[in-house]
Amino acid sequence: MISSEKVTRFLIEKNLTISFMESCTSGLLASMFTDTEGASKVFTGSLVTYSNEQKIKAGVDASVIEKFGVYSVETARQMAQVAQTIYGTDIAAGISGTTGNIDPNNPDSVQGEAFFCIRLKNQNYDFHIQKDVSSMSRKEIKNFYAEKIYEEMWKILKQYFI
Repeated sequence: MISSEKVTRFLIEKNLTISFMESCTSGLLASMFTDTEGASKVFTGSLVTYSNEQKIKAGVDASVIEKFGVYSVETARQMAQVAQTIYGTDIAAGISGTTGNIDPNNPDSVQGEAFFCIRLKNQNYDFHIQKDVSSMSRKEIKNFYAEKIYEEMWKILKQYFI
């Protein structure tokens, strides 16, 4: 497993800026990133948009949520793009999904399903997570999602910069 610290140190070394727009991870991606000393050199900001209304206020196109659903790769892609645009970063990640329960506001939600997008410059890398989380706490689920994002981010960074 790749640690967020390894990603953070790499981005500091390469002077690549990063931002996030998070829903189901509730700011954990940003928190993990800034656990490493020096992160402020490349971390410019993050948005935690738990509700659809806040996603839309931040810049996610309401028609994308309406057409594809809040739990979709299209919404995650918009979230990453919004974060990248607002903060002017080289890399951005957006994530939307469910944790331990089905969303009472969304009958189409699936327990343990999340979608995320990592955006490097103008290239989108889309991902879908489906995991049996019935024996996991909400904290464990959020950690699982965050670790998965850092793992995929490391693969992308290695492909382009190593």
